[in-house]
Amino acid sequence: MSKDKIAWSEIFKKNTYYEQKDKMQNIFSIRCIIIVFLLYSFTFFLNLIDVFIVDTQIFVISYVEMIVALLIYLALLTSIGLEKPVTKYLNITVIAVMVTIAGSALTYHTVIIVVIPIIFSSMYADKKLANYAFVITILSIIITTYAGYYNGVCDANMALLTTNKLSDISKDGVFLMNEVNKNPLATLGLYYVVPRSLLATCFYAVCKNVYHIVEKMMENAIRVKTLAAMDDMTGMYNRNKLLEVVNSDTYKDMQVAIIYWDINRLKYVNDTFGHLSGDFLIVKIAESIRQVCGEQAETFRYGGDEFIMIIKNGTADLAEEIIAKWKKVVTEIDDTSKFPISASVGYAVGQGEDIRTIIGKADKKMYANKDQRRE
Repeated sequence: MSKDKIAWSEIFKKNTYYEQKDKMQNIFSIRCIIIVFLLYSFTFFLNLIDVFIVDTQIFVISYVEMIVALLIYLALLTSIGLEKPVTKYLNITVIAVMVTIAGSALTYHTVIIVVIPIIFSSMYADKKLANYAFVITILSIIITTYAGYYNGVCDANMALLTTNKLSDISKDGVFLMNEVNKNPLATLGLYYVVPRSLLATCFYAVCKNVYHIVEKMMENAIRVKTLAAMDDMTGMYNRNKLLEVVNSDTYKDMQVAIIYWDINRLKYVNDTFGHLSGDFLIVKIAESIRQVCGEQAETFRYGGDEFIMIIKNGTADLAEEIIAKWKKVVTEIDDTSKFPISASVGYAVGQGEDIRTIIGKADKKMYANKDQRRE
């Protein structure tokens, strides 16, 4: 499948969670951009059948400009992809361009959409992008104000024509004014650009604070979830986390290796040296396992004295290599201990969709190892 087909299949598929930075936000931005264009197309159609009364030539020109902007955007997006850092800037730029095109043609009909680039930027954890969105929004306000006055459905007529009340400039339903403001550039800037820019500034500040609050809430939620999934004594994931992983599709489409440990003679240590020594034994075995856990593996405390390691894309050779390293580590710990520190171990390999079966096989091999040690 070609790169562009892969990108578009990701954009339209139901599950949009990705670990890559900004990829999920990029997908939502692209969807919103497409929706904005479809809504503008619907409005254009309504205007053609006289539901709205905007000048047809003005609307046609803006609609053609919108199509050109969208086609250029889609071509660039296909070339760049979803993971590049520049993609989010492309998204913010194109939505600002679309807002400017619509605002320049329809002016007061679309005045509320001027802050959309700022809203889009608030989805990303990037202060530079937020500042960029703010600057491009102010630029959009300036362009739409002057372009709308000279080439669009002007929303500045009253400020440019008069500052009087209606009774002073009309009689018997006839408008008495016969000239426009002789200095429209200054008036537009003072009465339209400045106040709208101030509103955009306020909105920018509010979005930043709202994002900061949401970010802190998410951090706290993640911290609470992480703590709930951790075993306090060993620093490994706990049984609940393991069950969550087993019941999910985390390892469904890959081969995994499962290593299963069970501590030897824990009851003897508890009865002979005390339960604090038993806890010490558990902690030391856990430490030895964590020392040999690579980036592609996760470790879990499955029971009181049982531990499991799940290795992504694991093989038998890799499992045996990890076990060999672990044996060296645990032997060094045992040599300096006043009571025996050891564990029985076994492993199994298979497809992640059968992870329960693989854990069961590793468990049986571990008990076979324990029986050998007893003999």
